[in-house]
Amino acid sequence: MKILVIKPSSFGDIVQAAACATALKKAYPGCNISWVVFKQWEELLGIFPDIDNVITWDRKKGISGFFEALKEIRNTKFDLIIDLQGLMRSTMLAKMAKGKVKLGVPGMKECGNLLITEAYPENAKMNATLRNLEPIRFLTGKDFSPEINIKINTDTLNKAGEILKEAGIAGHFAAFMPFARGKGKDWSTENYLKLIDLVNEKYPSFDIVFFGSKDDYGKIKSDKVKDICGKTNLQELAAVLSKASVAVGADTGSMHLASILGVPSVFIFGDSDINETAPHIGKFSLLINKENRKEINKINPRDVFDEIIKLKTEWRVKSEE
Repeated sequence: MKILVIKPSSFGDIVQAAACATALKKAYPGCNISWVVFKQWEELLGIFPDIDNVITWDRKKGISGFFEALKEIRNTKFDLIIDLQGLMRSTMLAKMAKGKVKLGVPGMKECGNLLITEAYPENAKMNATLRNLEPIRFLTGKDFSPEINIKINTDTLNKAGEILKEAGIAGHFAAFMPFARGKGKDWSTENYLKLIDLVNEKYPSFDIVFFGSKDDYGKIKSDKVKDICGKTNLQELAAVLSKASVAVGADTGSMHLASILGVPSVFIFGDSDINETAPHIGKFSLLINKENRKEINKINPRDVFDEIIKLKTEWRVKSEE
């Protein structure tokens, strides 16, 4: 059975959608899954062994990039096509692809549901990880628990070790991922500096390591942290994060990646829908300003630190008191 999944972006959304591939392998043993993804996130799919083939869509090429992806898609006649993006551009790909059954995720937008069937539209507001499983439930009548298979190759794990060594990180470390895309998601630098002091005082033997893009390098200045922003590609990021003892940060793709890798994770949520975008796999805590989620900076560093302490029993290594 040949299956096409369309979910081109973005980082965190793809991570939350990966459970669909694992569920498809259970629902249709032996199936072959092709996945359409924007070129900038192509490498990320390499850690998900349930995805057999990656079809790259170069968004920077504009309309020509769309038709290049469509041309590759149309080389195969699929038994099943699932649009997990739910936007007009992704639905148009599904509509023009060769396939017997075409289905969209709950919550399709831009009138995409006029082109292909929308599974359970009433479930548009459910958690994203669970929502991405709804097309499979629609097709099979069975519930699938959210699980994600992950495999990081030995060379990448070795490279991760080299990156940590070059940064002077030899022991246990806390991964901080403070840089989010989107207004209202970033906790202030001042708050992070206070949290750094709290962690450093309680766990002086732990390194605090900052992750982000190359443009994030040096944004938070402190002699108590190691900054490796921009030092990894996406697969190396997964490999490095897999070695972390705990992760702390905003509602970002890298934080969601840490969570599915099994790293105990403390999410600091701001102006995003926590009911929809919260993680669903892993060991995690969620913090939000309940009075006004837009005022993320009113979340107290001490409260974040307390959540780290609560997760301590889930840390995959024993920290030194």
